[in-house]
Amino acid sequence: MPMDLNKNLIKRSLLEVFNIYDYGRDGLELIKRIGIFAGSIGYNSFLIGGFVRDIIIYSMKINPETSSRFASSKVFNISKKENGQGICLDIDIVLEGNAERFAELIRKRNDTGFAINYIKIHKRFRTASVEFLINKKPLKVDLASARTETYLNHGALPSVSIGGTSLKDDVFRRDFTINTLSFSLNTDGSQNGAGLPRSAKIAFLVVKDYTGGLSDIFNKKIRVLHDLSFKEDPTRIFRAVRFEKRLGFGIERHTIILIKKALDAKVLDNISGKRITAELNLLLKEKSPEIYFARLEALGILKGIYSKLRFNNDNKRVFRKIAKSRKTSQNIHIFYIAELLHHLNLAGFNAVIERLALGEKIKQIILSMYLEEKRLASLFSKLDEAKEKRANKLCGNGLLKLTDSEIYLMFKGFSEDGILFYLFKNNNKGRLALNFAKWAAKYINKIKFIKPVISGNDIKSFGICEGPVCGSILEEIKLLKIDGKLKSKDAEILYVKNKYIVKKMEGGVKK
Repeated sequence: MPMDLNKNLIKRSLLEVFNIYDYGRDGLELIKRIGIFAGSIGYNSFLIGGFVRDIIIYSMKINPETSSRFASSKVFNISKKENGQGICLDIDIVLEGNAERFAELIRKRNDTGFAINYIKIHKRFRTASVEFLINKKPLKVDLASARTETYLNHGALPSVSIGGTSLKDDVFRRDFTINTLSFSLNTDGSQNGAGLPRSAKIAFLVVKDYTGGLSDIFNKKIRVLHDLSFKEDPTRIFRAVRFEKRLGFGIERHTIILIKKALDAKVLDNISGKRITAELNLLLKEKSPEIYFARLEALGILKGIYSKLRFNNDNKRVFRKIAKSRKTSQNIHIFYIAELLHHLNLAGFNAVIERLALGEKIKQIILSMYLEEKRLASLFSKLDEAKEKRANKLCGNGLLKLTDSEIYLMFKGFSEDGILFYLFKNNNKGRLALNFAKWAAKYINKIKFIKPVISGNDIKSFGICEGPVCGSILEEIKLLKIDGKLKSKDAEILYVKNKYIVKKMEGGVKK
């Protein structure tokens, strides 16, 4: 363990991270004032959890002696272009005292000096959340009393006890050693809780490590705190993979043995589908989710969800294509889940949908995507077969030449989700495949949004049609507009008048 992971390096790291997120020095000043306030009412306070873990790793990344070793660890991974704008930090503080009382006192007194957006007290969990406003940007602080947890049944939510609990007691309820580390927030001059003697004062930003978490960070290891950890809370199996791959660490050998023993004992059967889905969704939010799911496959975790669920190289290829897409940010998880379940028969598909509690709506969306993907694959095959028969439509480079209106007519019967899923799945080679993908992309990005300015009521006002006939005229105008032949409402009106009013006068338009 490097000897220079000291308070100055931690302070520098905190300042740099707060600057990245546009809080500046005020971010550090806030946590310092929280510590002073806690000390003034007799509480010891500690910054704890993932934020502390990532600050320590960040310290390793900026330390010349360890920077190369931690180059692959993704913490506070924000590009210079983003500069933290729109991204808010969420930090955890544990108190050797009553978190609810602490939050109420902040509400009444607010000795921190920073504006408060809101305070929420969660009586059921004996916790509180305070959102401060720093440089016009929210920073959320989650407060919790130091606690112990008891699992009455494997996989059930724990029973919580907070009476007289210390930080040392609290850390042993956590998942992995690397997440037990904390920074003390009390300053040298602040009062200590629990009647501690003056010699036991806790200094600001001193690292507290009761489980060997610092050593495990330096050695890049994911380690549970005890052998029953995965049986008590099976969701930790997914979190082990998430931390391993995001941080560039490795799950240590004994912890892997414990994962496999837990899976053999079918511990995932003890937790709800919603909890499993929540963990899978967290993995899908990572930058390269295929890496995480390949690890789930390697450890046998997917089979722990459903015996025939698997993840192979073709799934990896499709996951990569989905991740690169900019079109699917709002419903991207549906595409990943659709790909993950694509190899299953209908019975298996239905079983996983039910196990993960995804619901009927998601089920029908995915089934529709499967159907449209097959229809599009069939359409491509027909185009490939017809290519030679349409020599008059070939470009000089041997590709089919289609107008934008022909592209519209080709894809208008498909949903955007169905087209995207086909493009993600499609692995066809050659010029026609490339062109087909370009047509599809052009349709969903541009062509499908082109509509006539003129309305059905406009056409009816000319007295030339009713109902379906007006609809067919609008469709005709739309095709011309897609091809750029009608560029304004006046041009559309003129086209209708010239073609259909004359026909009506000659008896050629049916109402």
